[in-house]
Amino acid sequence: MGILNKLASLTRGAARESAEVLIDANAIRIFEQEIVDVEAAIGARKQTMSEMLVARKQVDREIESVEEVIKKREEQASELLSGESNAQLVEEIADDIVQYETMLVDLKQQSNTMAIRISRIEATLRKGLSQVTQYRRDLRLMKAKQINSSILAKESNLPKQLSELQHTRQHVADLQSGDDDRESVWEEMEGRISTEDTSKKLSDLEKEKKKQAVLARIKKISS
Repeated sequence: MGILNKLASLTRGAARESAEVLIDANAIRIFEQEIVDVEAAIGARKQTMSEMLVARKQVDREIESVEEVIKKREEQASELLSGESNAQLVEEIADDIVQYETMLVDLKQQSNTMAIRISRIEATLRKGLSQVTQYRRDLRLMKAKQINSSILAKESNLPKQLSELQHTRQHVADLQSGDDDRESVWEEMEGRISTEDTSKKLSDLEKEKKKQAVLARIKKISS
């Protein structure tokens, strides 16, 4: 049994050495493919950022639209108060303004949240693009100096450099993965917070206070 175990260990050792020789012989090719993989990840992140920029613009346009509605409602209420005022109609307009102002607060929070996430993605992209550009320069230099890939891997410091590169690349990937997780968690948290939930939490007393404040503002405009 001892001899069989030693033979088995010898076989595993030979397979390991063969794999290492194969890796060393194709070190530059592996390095180039890793760069291609990183570039693909950067491209995907750019697409994500582009979609988020579009989403934020849509929210900002909605904010402008709600602000215009609020302004129009205030003008309508002011006109009613300056003439034969219809108290009931003015009350209804004030209620309407309160709802739009609540919606406006939520929309602005969404816009600010997306702005923070976009800024984080942009920082990650800048760092990744800078690093992959340097790796591309390194790759061109390695190819220019390459005579025989296996000899180059054995006689130079390339294996150590590749190990360091792989470690750095993994670190960048971990950072990006962690950023994606934070984005996902943030989106989940946002999904739990809706305009309807916020409106439900407003007590009747709070609504009345806001309505009175709007009425006071309208009366001040009309005076």
